[in-house]
Amino acid sequence: MSDAQTFPTPEPDRPARGSALLRAVEVMEALRAPDGDAWTHQQSHASLARYLLEETHEVLEVIDDPAVHGAGALADELGDLLFQILFHARVGQEEDPAWDIDDVARAFITKMERRNPHVFGARREQALDDPADVEQIIAQWHAVKAAERETAGAREKGWFEGIPAALPSLQTAAKAVHRARSAGRLEELLAAADDAAAEDAHEWGGDLARALLDLVVAAESRDDDPESALRALLARTAERTAERTADGTERGTGARRTGPTA
Repeated sequence: MSDAQTFPTPEPDRPARGSALLRAVEVMEALRAPDGDAWTHQQSHASLARYLLEETHEVLEVIDDPAVHGAGALADELGDLLFQILFHARVGQEEDPAWDIDDVARAFITKMERRNPHVFGARREQALDDPADVEQIIAQWHAVKAAERETAGAREKGWFEGIPAALPSLQTAAKAVHRARSAGRLEELLAAADDAAAEDAHEWGGDLARALLDLVVAAESRDDDPESALRALLARTAERTAERTADGTERGTGARRTGPTA
């Protein structure tokens, strides 16, 4: 059997999958061209950052409640997110050294092929003891990433290495907990958290933060995402309060209030 990876053949009379991406690149090129869109000309990576964040959250909103948004909503929102990727790549063409959307695609291809030797490797049948074992696949992924960091000479930051500083705290904690648990060193991470929480805890809420970390540990042990779980709860709570307001019904008057709210 050949080791070459095969992909489905497009249906007759149907454009090859991905062909519309070429047109998307052309559209972005036209917008940024000298005779294109004036607003587009003024944008930079920094000015576009907020739009990237907004579009990401809009994608998440559809994923969290697809029934409300309807069919096609996710594809539409992902299109808006794709626009941001194309936009940043187009701005990159004007930098020194220049880079473009092909560099983005090549980076993706190289990374996926390197981190998934059980799919793309020349000896993929021998890459894993059991190709259906997801835990083996995850462990292999992290091993390859660790080798990449070592090759790049990355400074060691323990369980937090490579986690974006802008990532929400619950997600940061979940990633660190998952890494530590996978390595069999969760107690080491929690001991460090205990030490950190004990430092002037009354000034910055260290005891509360430590309790939150325990909740993250519990969520990770169940393979739940605490950030998504809390977001879903808040969305459902907003729906319930809106329904009660619409009904003109006063409920929960005994709720404790700790101060003025917005």
